[in-house]
Amino acid sequence: MASRGHSVDVMLRFYRLGHEYFTEKLSESLTDWIEDPAVALRTFVDLERFGFRYIDRISSLVAAEYVAELDRRQTQARAERDDVVRALLAGERVDIARAERVLSHRLTGRQIGFVCWVDDRGVDLEGFARRVGRFLGAGHSLVVADGPLAVWGWASITGDVETFLTGMATEIPGERDNVHLAVGSPHPGAAGFRTSHLEALRTRRIIELSGRAAPSITRFSDVALVDAISRDLDAARAFVAAQLGALARDDAKERGERAALLAVLDAQGSLATAASALGIHRNTVLHRVRRAEERRGRPATINIAELHAALLVCDVLGASVLPDSSRH
Repeated sequence: MASRGHSVDVMLRFYRLGHEYFTEKLSESLTDWIEDPAVALRTFVDLERFGFRYIDRISSLVAAEYVAELDRRQTQARAERDDVVRALLAGERVDIARAERVLSHRLTGRQIGFVCWVDDRGVDLEGFARRVGRFLGAGHSLVVADGPLAVWGWASITGDVETFLTGMATEIPGERDNVHLAVGSPHPGAAGFRTSHLEALRTRRIIELSGRAAPSITRFSDVALVDAISRDLDAARAFVAAQLGALARDDAKERGERAALLAVLDAQGSLATAASALGIHRNTVLHRVRRAEERRGRPATINIAELHAALLVCDVLGASVLPDSSRH
């Protein structure tokens, strides 16, 4: 397309040079054709005006046709790209070499999908998504618009995702204001292109259910268990209620007690580690854990795996999974 732009520049320059040649010859010849200088001048002005309008009209038509052709080609390229993306996401068999050529994206390596979205317009999401791709270690990332407020992206990567995302969170905080980013896990090949994208979409669902404010960066691996449990929200609420009892209330005391109990379970029973993570005194953690067990109606050592999962779901999704919530 760049070569076509060069051709248009050459053609327009040809018209300008032709106009210049016409003007020179006209000025040289008029005095030979017309003896009266005043008549010659009027004739020159009239012919020059005609020549200018002609060149202006032709130049405008050429430029308009070039823009129209460029738009047709870009539209065709987008349609072809979208068809390939749709086929990959549908799990259809595709010609990998052709797909890579159409997408300008390598499908033979580890694929990672991500979704960027905002609540309001005014953010260059496609530019942001390309920066995400660069932070993921990809020289080029595939970016596809999903309406005016979201984009889908893919990168073919070789390094560690966590390291890249940590760097992104610290190096471009201003650029991600008001933007949510959900990132799938790396998976190989064309099948991984689809799998990682679906993980990113599922991560977005969790973030939206949680009501988390932007900006946010969330990996699927951090919410995979919550995603699995909450695929059926009614079942998730029933699970939470069964495991937590009266602890499953959306009040400040219960939230603090759930946080303390979760921190202790995360720390494999260490009150000191939990206290450090929460930024409170060890005795406060112990008091809140005992109150949590009382509300639950049984010790934390009973059904500990289920208890841990229920607390984690509450921690991520909050009121969305609390049985007594008005959002039920």
